[in-house]
Amino acid sequence: MIQDKVKTQIDTIKKQGEKLQAELNKRLESAKVESQRILGELGVTTELKQLTIGELVNELRAANPTVKDFIRKLDVATYDNRFRLHWDSTMMSAYTKQLAEKTYIKDLKPKLEEVKATVTEQLKDVQAKAKELRARISA
Repeated sequence: MIQDKVKTQIDTIKKQGEKLQAELNKRLESAKVESQRILGELGVTTELKQLTIGELVNELRAANPTVKDFIRKLDVATYDNRFRLHWDSTMMSAYTKQLAEKTYIKDLKPKLEEVKATVTEQLKDVQAKAKELRARISA
């Protein structure tokens, strides 16, 4: 019985790991394609698999004689990525805010109201006791 539960949990973990690996591979492949596109727009003509860092720098220098040319081409080549990154970050922040609001309403707000009610009740008790003590002292 315990072995069945453990086996089920291990299978679930394996499936989740496979999903994560597939998603990671998909993201890595799209990053590779995008980096090749950007390098192509910057003037690199050979395949990335065949290039060393030195050769890459040499090709970039040959295709972009001035820093101004390189910066302009880099700006154009990465515009879509920067726009997508901005959009994704905006949507993620909105999603995170929405989740935080739901969590606040569901979990935190009732606890805060309970604490507020408890503190208010205790404060009233303290005020009543203080009033009682003043009456005793006055009498």
